[in-house]
Amino acid sequence: MRLHRFYIPEEISGDTLHIEDADKLNQWKNVFRMSAGDTVLLFDITGDEYEAEITLLSKKEADVRLIKKIDQEKSSLPVVHLYLPLIKKDKVELVLEKGTELGVASFTPVITDRTVVKNIPMERARKIIIEASEQSGRVTVPAISEAISLREAVGQVRSAVVFDGEGRPFTEYVHSKQEEVSIFIGPEGGWSEEEKILFEQKGIQIYSLGTQVLRAETAAIASSALLLLK
Repeated sequence: MRLHRFYIPEEISGDTLHIEDADKLNQWKNVFRMSAGDTVLLFDITGDEYEAEITLLSKKEADVRLIKKIDQEKSSLPVVHLYLPLIKKDKVELVLEKGTELGVASFTPVITDRTVVKNIPMERARKIIIEASEQSGRVTVPAISEAISLREAVGQVRSAVVFDGEGRPFTEYVHSKQEEVSIFIGPEGGWSEEEKILFEQKGIQIYSLGTQVLRAETAAIASSALLLLK
């Protein structure tokens, strides 16, 4: 039987662990109907994963006994950072969930010339990322930062690729799996001419995903998949 996985936002050490996280306790007790004697998988901020037995579970606290550390295979995925536009809340949540499942290393919301939404609820965003990490089997939780301007974002990346309907065919893009790369996805209204000039000044190439007009969330998920799973 497949064991349920849960993220512990600290480094796990020793032979036992005491938990007072109300959300996690509710999940164990009321959602999964767990009790003392059940086994779970726990992974922490270092990327280590453990098989553990619940020895105490109540509404207010839980104790677990670490059974063994699980050996992890080194990830063969490239490191992909996704710079996504501030779009509607449900669309951002979809990108965070699917991007995490695919293996995106970090998410950075970007304020562009045609951005309408100005921020995203960070607590909700982190919860979605953690749940997607638990479900997908990855042992690292992607980072997510507060929204920054496009100029700030462009200034902090090394290797990057921009997606736009008028760009070069993506089939011409060459990327090493060992190289970190940042993806920039435009807002629903597309990149402004000034933003395209900024990319050109920074030497960042613009590519197209095809002739179809894609929504921002579709482009974000599709481009992440192309770079991570190629």
